[in-house]
Amino acid sequence: MSSATALDLRSQLRFYKWYHHQKVNVAIHALFVPTILFSTMCILHRVKLYNEITLTHLFTLCYSIYYLLLSPAAGLLATSILMAVNVALDTNSIHLSLPNELSLFVLGWICQFTGHTLFEKNRPALVDNLLQSLVLAPYFILFELLFKLGFMPQLQAQLEQDILKLKQDREAFK
Repeated sequence: MSSATALDLRSQLRFYKWYHHQKVNVAIHALFVPTILFSTMCILHRVKLYNEITLTHLFTLCYSIYYLLLSPAAGLLATSILMAVNVALDTNSIHLSLPNELSLFVLGWICQFTGHTLFEKNRPALVDNLLQSLVLAPYFILFELLFKLGFMPQLQAQLEQDILKLKQDREAFK
């Protein structure tokens, strides 16, 4: 799968979906991508950059800008979720010990790699593009939820058609 166009939503989602179309693996990712995202935000919140600004704040800003550029509506939803976690961390409404944060982080990655090995039978997207995968994974999961709730059926159908065509093209070259 070639690299996706940076600010084209369909291209970005297609890149990630290519590696995640088996139902059990997608379900594993639906649970553990947010787990990894949350634990990462908790860990990064421990790193102060300036006064009360943490690495999590910078992380949220960068992810939010990218998500908003890809899709303003979905980006606003994603930004709201990221900001809510920031507020909860800033106010100590959420406070885990570092060992618990690290345990969630490691558990999430183990489950995802297991999903790829046992169910997807395909290498993870991060093998081909680490940065794109880490940034896109949470957004992809948000879109999978939105698709399940009946939002953006045309985009969902286009992605399914794209993946089917990619599979057919791949088979033709074998």
